[in-house]
Amino acid sequence: MIPNMQSYFNSELFSDAKHADFLTQLNIACGVPIEFRVAEMPIFIGKDLQFKLEQSAIDIIKACIDPKHLAIAKAAIPDAFNVPNQSKKPLFSVIDFAITHDNNGEFQPKVVELQGFPSLFGYQLRFIECIRKVYGLEQYSGFPGLINTESYITILRESLIGSHDPDETCLLEYRPDQQKTRPDFSVIEQLTGMKTTDIESVKKEDNALYHKRNGKWVRIRRIFNRAIADELIEKSAKVPFDWRDNLNIEWAGHPNWYFLISKQSLPLIKHDAIPKSIFLSDLQDIPQSLEPFVLKPLFAFAGKGVIMDPKPSDIESIPMDERSGYILQEKIKYADCVETPYGANKVEIRIMLIWPEHEESPIPVMSLARTGRGPMMGVRYNNMPWTGSSGCLFG
Repeated sequence: MIPNMQSYFNSELFSDAKHADFLTQLNIACGVPIEFRVAEMPIFIGKDLQFKLEQSAIDIIKACIDPKHLAIAKAAIPDAFNVPNQSKKPLFSVIDFAITHDNNGEFQPKVVELQGFPSLFGYQLRFIECIRKVYGLEQYSGFPGLINTESYITILRESLIGSHDPDETCLLEYRPDQQKTRPDFSVIEQLTGMKTTDIESVKKEDNALYHKRNGKWVRIRRIFNRAIADELIEKSAKVPFDWRDNLNIEWAGHPNWYFLISKQSLPLIKHDAIPKSIFLSDLQDIPQSLEPFVLKPLFAFAGKGVIMDPKPSDIESIPMDERSGYILQEKIKYADCVETPYGANKVEIRIMLIWPEHEESPIPVMSLARTGRGPMMGVRYNNMPWTGSSGCLFG
């Protein structure tokens, strides 16, 4: 972190008028209203922590494609969502790191969540563009690694569209107009020409899928999947195809990686950034004290189902044959590392990676931040001044 710059931003650069201007410009740039809380400040990241975040993310995602890991992880793919023609590596992946202190008082990232699934690749670009412009912070990069705006848009377009006409591709989502992530969908279209398609609106003929473009049915050649399996199940979505069909289609991010890289990876990978974790099904006896642990379902999205202070009864209430779907994870002690007018905030940093087929390692290309003063960092849990969704500026 860069505490001096954080303090300087708060006391010298920030004003209510500038923040209002920033939000106005951000909403205009996204093209649709932003319905989640945007924090008043960016998070300034120094070079040492930036390196730790990037290298930890690369190491962990590479470990997730180890054959021994995949042999265990593949059991997590539900039969109904086991898509054929799985890629050798995840095109998109994200890791959420809590910022903590190590024994020497240095900032240390600790993994909270990881997914072989895309994130807000469009929205976060507009965030860093607008905040750098409004506050005169052009000297700070909004990108991890050696990425800049031009190379970022190039790698994003190549990953999403490939060689296809944009009308033959789509961002596939369940009822996209009802999602709070609509600003991201809008920016993805601005950057790549790829429009959003409601998963319930597609048509299947033989082994091909079609969607409406300009009033005509157009064959879909490539899909950027953003539909979440648990939401489809929860909402009883009417999906017009079977995920197990051998469709003649390219996946921009094969859906199986959503299950192959998840919280279930945490007990399987040894890394300094990963807190101690154990599958609930491997637990011989319930610990006398559960205070050091958090109970998490493996595939719940956006923090749903997480029990921060579990009791023995919470574990006992889970049937034995369902316990493989949960982990007990060592509780992470977040550092109070960002000063605000309301006190010190905690921070989570998400590193977002793209792994093209021709690259030996995944590439950290974008980040986002969430900051708050409560026990959880998700935007839905922090709806108070100087908390919420943010972005990183590296310097």
